[in-house]
Amino acid sequence: MICMKTLCARVRSTTRALTQKSSQTPTAAFCVIGDEILSGTTQDTNTRTLASQCFSLGINLQKIEIVPDSRASIGASLVQLSHAHTVVFTSGGIGPTHDDITYDAVARAFGDKLAYHSETLQRMRRIMGDTVRARPDPNGTSAERACARMALLPQSARVAFVDDKLWVPVVQVQNVHV
Repeated sequence: MICMKTLCARVRSTTRALTQKSSQTPTAAFCVIGDEILSGTTQDTNTRTLASQCFSLGINLQKIEIVPDSRASIGASLVQLSHAHTVVFTSGGIGPTHDDITYDAVARAFGDKLAYHSETLQRMRRIMGDTVRARPDPNGTSAERACARMALLPQSARVAFVDDKLWVPVVQVQNVHV
C-alpha cells in the first residue's frame, strides 16, 4: 500500500534518531484503526510489513492493537501505547469519509486542536491535479471539504513528506506517528 511506503520511510528515519539518543533497543507498538479490519471485510496487510521493517532495523515491536473507528478507543489506545513504548505507529482512519477520525482522535488524546496544514493542501492539489472528482477545498462543496479534511492535522504535529510523488504526510504527535 502507498501509505505503508510512507510509514516504512518514517520508521527508518525514526530509528536513526532513536539509536542516536540511547543505547537501549527502541520499542514500538502498532495501532491498526478501522471497523473494516475488526469486521473482517478488509484484510490488514500493513502489520506484516511494519513488523518486518521494525525487525530489520532493530526496533523491538512489542504490541499490536486493532481498534474500532471510535475517538475514545483510538485515543485511549494511543495514550497507553505512547506511555509504554519508545515509538507508536498507526495505520488506518485517514481519508475523506465520515469514519476517518484518526487525526481528530490523536489531537484530542494529546490535548491539541486541528488546523488545516497548508503545505499538505498544496501538495494534494499539485499531485492530484485534475484527475480527481473533488479537489481539496476547506470552503468548497461537501466533497471538496471532505477531501480537504485529510489535511486537517493536529496543530502541534511535526509533518514530514517522505516521497515527492505522494501528498500523504507522516504526522508525528509526541512519539506517535500517523
